[in-house]
Amino acid sequence: MNILSAVLLIATLSVAAAPPSAAAEKRSLMGMIAEWHYPQSAINGAEMADGMTINANGDRTVQSLVCKTVMTTDAPVAKVVVYYKNKLKPKVISDDKVKEDKATSGRSVTFHDDSEGRPFSVHVILVNTELTSTTLVITRGE
Repeated sequence: MNILSAVLLIATLSVAAAPPSAAAEKRSLMGMIAEWHYPQSAINGAEMADGMTINANGDRTVQSLVCKTVMTTDAPVAKVVVYYKNKLKPKVISDDKVKEDKATSGRSVTFHDDSEGRPFSVHVILVNTELTSTTLVITRGE
């Protein structure tokens, strides 16, 4: 039996001590998930919770949110991984000077294939910025 490719998205948004901007305040759960939605995939529920970012003493360090959803698609894992690799490439905003788009500047993106020796495919993509951490887990099994 074929199981659909699943993309698990976990995004953590940390808001610095200063009040968040009006734009950040207006971002809804579905608005944040839409940014990562794989085309024609089904969203199988979503949740947003307090990130409980605390130090060793248990004191709150920054206000943070954790958003999570699972998306399913019948697309092959390789196609899903290529989609996110293309989506996460740094964007050049000027041909005469190599200048990155503000949204991708200072961002760290890593891709991991942990499928070897497993009866299923599993790929993990980590995206970190100054204020956010996003993890995408792409799996498919028989």
